[in-house]
Amino acid sequence: MKQKIKKYGACLLLLALPFLFAGCNQEDDINEIFVSGEWLLVNYYTGIDWNNYNANAQPAYTKPEDLKVINKFSITFGEDGSVQGSIENGTYTGKWQANPKDRSIAITRIECSVALSGKNKEFIDKLKKVQFYQGDNIMLRLAPNERTTCMQFRH
Repeated sequence: MKQKIKKYGACLLLLALPFLFAGCNQEDDINEIFVSGEWLLVNYYTGIDWNNYNANAQPAYTKPEDLKVINKFSITFGEDGSVQGSIENGTYTGKWQANPKDRSIAITRIECSVALSGKNKEFIDKLKKVQFYQGDNIMLRLAPNERTTCMQFRH
């Protein structure tokens, strides 16, 4: 009898393992990634290898005065599909939708509280072109279709 219980227990454990590990993949957990508070822009990167997590990526901004401005740009994703954030001397709102199967994302209907120019315009233009995401609950990358550039955010 003990032998049968051990055998069935081992079988149940083996059957449950794939489900346990599937639940641990933060890469595909939409709510954990997106609906987890405010994200702050780190930088824009060019020359990225999307499948190799920014290997050989070059930051667009390196001067402290530029970084001081863009590092205040933020984005917050709402559970209801809304998005809002801060830009220099203003805010913006919009809508978002993501698909964990292909890691695609769309940020649409963006409206700003200020006229766009300079770094504000650059940020909003890049958000409008975003089509793919990578990340977890600590870091988020958003990229346009070609995935050779990206916007990187952190909590």
